[in-house]
Amino acid sequence: MTVSPLAWLRRLHSAFAAGAQLLAPTSAACFLCGKPQSAARSVGSAVQTKLLRQLRESLCGDCLSAIPWLTRIACTRCGRGIPCEDCIRSPHGAFQFNRSAVHYNSAMREMLALYKYRGNEQLAPLLAAMLLPVFEAMTTEIILRTSRSQKPNTKSETRFTDCWDAVTYVPVSMERENERGFNQAEQLASRIANDYNLPLMQLLIRTRHTEKQSFKSRAERQRDTQSLFNVRADQLQRVYTRISNSTNERNKGQTVSRILLIDDIYTTGSTAEACSQALIDSAAWPIEMYILTWARS
Repeated sequence: MTVSPLAWLRRLHSAFAAGAQLLAPTSAACFLCGKPQSAARSVGSAVQTKLLRQLRESLCGDCLSAIPWLTRIACTRCGRGIPCEDCIRSPHGAFQFNRSAVHYNSAMREMLALYKYRGNEQLAPLLAAMLLPVFEAMTTEIILRTSRSQKPNTKSETRFTDCWDAVTYVPVSMERENERGFNQAEQLASRIANDYNLPLMQLLIRTRHTEKQSFKSRAERQRDTQSLFNVRADQLQRVYTRISNSTNERNKGQTVSRILLIDDIYTTGSTAEACSQALIDSAAWPIEMYILTWARS
């Protein structure tokens, strides 16, 4: 049977299209739901403009748009999106304030579980990326709060190094680290320190192993964190040496350390309070503690 030149061209075009489709790389799968990212709708949230490329490339549009960003703060101390009865009852504590990236709902619980309990360490850069806009916002907030008494440095390259003297993290027990293979708070803190050229220091050690805090009441959490953390004196001395030798205008004429403590979840604040109090009690000079957490329950 004779085939017309036009039919041959059509067959050739179809074969070429089919081959190209087979050879083309598949769309990257979403870290959470597993579906191709290209299959998801675009995100219309204003938060999108603040996200790093790494975050946008890791999640599909559906999962990204479902993230419950904590954009409105009702309690200026703990960073909760609604008024906090705990902070109303006890407005003063060891740390200045906490800020978090997201509300800890069921979707965020599943995301964190994939990382902490199921060993999906691919999520570590993703969770850390979610913290970066919050860290920049809280740094700006601190600068604005203190600008009445000192002139803030608004240059982007020095704003963070001028504001912070050290970054540290909530330690886990040896048993917990052996079980998971990592400390999630340390990984988050490492990203912040590396991206903003800040000193990462292991200022705290956990004195004993405790059961998972997620299964405990508020009273049990508070009892568990009593005398739970010790301070590494050698590392704390590094903080003092750093600010003593600093040319930062903030440290001239006074020796006050501003330390950022990082953890994954803020629930009752008992862990943040215990860590902060341990550092303040161990230092022979004034320390201001600030808390940065990935989620606020």
